[in-house]
Amino acid sequence: MKTLLIPVDFSDATENVISYAAGFCRDTHVGCIILLKSFYVSVYAQLLPSADFVQLSAEDIDEEREKAEENLKALGLELLKICDPSVHVKTAVSELPLVRAIHRLIADERPEMVMIGTDKSLYEDNGYISEQVIAIAKTSSVPLLIVPNHIRYEKINEALVPCDFAAISRLSALKGFRDPKKWMHPKLMLLNVDPKQKHLKNDEQFAAGLVDLLEGYEYKVYYSEDKDIVHGILDFVEKQDPQLIIALPGKYSFFYNLTHHSITKTLALNANRAVLILK
Repeated sequence: MKTLLIPVDFSDATENVISYAAGFCRDTHVGCIILLKSFYVSVYAQLLPSADFVQLSAEDIDEEREKAEENLKALGLELLKICDPSVHVKTAVSELPLVRAIHRLIADERPEMVMIGTDKSLYEDNGYISEQVIAIAKTSSVPLLIVPNHIRYEKINEALVPCDFAAISRLSALKGFRDPKKWMHPKLMLLNVDPKQKHLKNDEQFAAGLVDLLEGYEYKVYYSEDKDIVHGILDFVEKQDPQLIIALPGKYSFFYNLTHHSITKTLALNANRAVLILK
């Protein structure tokens, strides 16, 4: 039975990812969903007054926690109504900071994937989870599926895989997803944004390597000579309309350094597609 972990914060992004997860689970045979709410109150928040000069008391903190638990249970019931009847929904409240809470749940429950809902823009109606998505993506030990709050679930028939063909061995990370009984089994669109034209389109040795690495997958190779990597990928998405973008692990992924430049902001937070970051 596969388990899916979904951190929640009761924002619009949470509402959407719950709906997305229900459809996703029907197509991927997920048996259990864990909804996680981090209720972390720092020492500073307990000792220092807020901007309104209000200091939290122990009673205030307990009341907020009870409210969070009630909202979490209600969210779990909402998910049960739209999920396949065979899916088991669990809830968990942690007093750890969000990233540490996710790590603890991964260690304790061993989910196969984490799914996170994010706001459409970094600067538009930010939720608590959206603010920390880069840290979560960088430190999660299991694959992470990032779902922008304007994306509705569609069956994943085609997935874009941007990668540097200088290290095609990274494509081996896809092997765990190729069994349709385990996860999704989309047609793969392999895109190399290669303005220097380092990889020829008729490279027979390269083509043979792909056959071995992607055994069991239907795939097609695409090339872009766009000098702007982000623009090349987004232009491809607009023209080809895949349901998912898959980011490979390691430094040859276009998501390698999640703290630099605008690649992650553009593709993960402002994307017009869900993004699956493999590990």
